[in-house]
Amino acid sequence: MLTQRLQAKYIKAELESLINDALLIDPALAKRLDELRRWIKDKKVGLLTRKPLLLDFVSELILDTRLWLKLKQLPSQEKQRFFEKAQMTQAEKYWYEFLFPQWFNECDPKLDTWKSKMMSGEYTQQDVVLINALSDQIESCGGACLWRYIIDLSMATDLLTSGNSDEPLCVQMTISSPEWLANKKDHWEATLRYWGITRGLLLSVNPKNLDDNLSLLADAILQKGESLPESCYDLHIY
Repeated sequence: MLTQRLQAKYIKAELESLINDALLIDPALAKRLDELRRWIKDKKVGLLTRKPLLLDFVSELILDTRLWLKLKQLPSQEKQRFFEKAQMTQAEKYWYEFLFPQWFNECDPKLDTWKSKMMSGEYTQQDVVLINALSDQIESCGGACLWRYIIDLSMATDLLTSGNSDEPLCVQMTISSPEWLANKKDHWEATLRYWGITRGLLLSVNPKNLDDNLSLLADAILQKGESLPESCYDLHIY
């Protein structure tokens, strides 16, 4: 999760600065940033301060954009050295090299919906405690995890995970009842395909025993990450 929330009074200026930088490097990124700048440009600082999830999202976007613009300008060998020096996981590299640019180069069908919910306060991130606990468990088993607002809200992915495999795994958890599970899988798979994600795991879980079985769930995710083929959208009922 985000470790550096920017103060509300700075984010509009930060976005404008990044838009100017992105115009010279990738106009598609500049366009998406400007869309989000216009979303908050008339909002007062006090209002933004009272919406911590919105502020966290914009802060996360700003920090990721800064790094992506830096990576974009590095020659291939220097980029690899940067990854090694920063000790980036496969999940992090997949985000910066593939998913993040996918997001700003394509139309995001869900963007307007979740922007509205975030501004109105309907988006509450109720599963944050569970996701953090599961991330900790996966990392304690030698794996790596990445969470981003964009992959959560737009790409039907609760966690981007990686183990020994070079190809990360997009994991989504659901508590859908059995009669709705097939429909849930169809929508989930369609979303992943839209974004060019080729390896996904949909976990149907019972919320009553999650807290007591996080280690088993983490093991299942890591095992699937190693065993699933290159192009696969798997459903696992846990």
